[in-house]
Amino acid sequence: MKRRFCDTSMGQVHVVTAGEAPGTPLLLLHQTPRSVDEFAEVIPLLARSRRMIAVDMPGYGCSDPVPGQPAIEDYARADLEVLDALGVERAIVVGHHTGAVIAVELAAMAPTRIERVVMSGPVYMDAAGRAEIAQFFKQWHVAADGSHLLDKWTKMYAWLPRADLVQRFVVDLFRAGKLSEQGHFAVAGYHMEDRLPLVRCPALLLYSERDPFATPARAEPLRQAFRPNREVTLDAGVFVANEAPEAFARAVLDYVEGEP
Repeated sequence: MKRRFCDTSMGQVHVVTAGEAPGTPLLLLHQTPRSVDEFAEVIPLLARSRRMIAVDMPGYGCSDPVPGQPAIEDYARADLEVLDALGVERAIVVGHHTGAVIAVELAAMAPTRIERVVMSGPVYMDAAGRAEIAQFFKQWHVAADGSHLLDKWTKMYAWLPRADLVQRFVVDLFRAGKLSEQGHFAVAGYHMEDRLPLVRCPALLLYSERDPFATPARAEPLRQAFRPNREVTLDAGVFVANEAPEAFARAVLDYVEGEP
């Protein structure tokens, strides 16, 4: 794996690349408030078959912090600028949760540059979705007694009771600091229903059995927009790429190496 920084309209963005196999590169986009570490286990598996480009969202990982409140469109534009900096004309986007929402916007914003998308934990964001997600994610503050540290650990541990992984998750969260909710707030403000009519590419909808945020029952607008589409469900939870890396990589490669 190689690391570099790309200049974008949202500051310097940290990028990890791996693999030299031919074919359309895969652009990996993590969820909030993670980093490229979300794909640490799957990058070596995917890089055997495709060039990998994993991006720390602006404000996360080793990318520059971002003042104010970015929109999903801002994140998507920065990703296109990363592709420009790397000389990549077309990409297949693999996004998880927030990354999946950004993948939708990339497909709408730059239809000629996005060959297909893999939406892991696909969430449809209309008025009802925006209201629902706004209840889950609130701005947190540093407590003088450090109780915010335990609060975040407890929440993550409830979703995945593996201390080794939770340690990685909270490191990402606190590296982003008090701005760690920017990605969630951007999702909560995204009018996906206005953008889906612009989509022109196929997609894989990748679900996890224990992911409370994304279910096939709520994905019909995504099925209608992304044609053709496939659906796969894995035995995992909110952090699927870390929980089940082999199954995740296999699902992605089966899709990108086959017919849409």
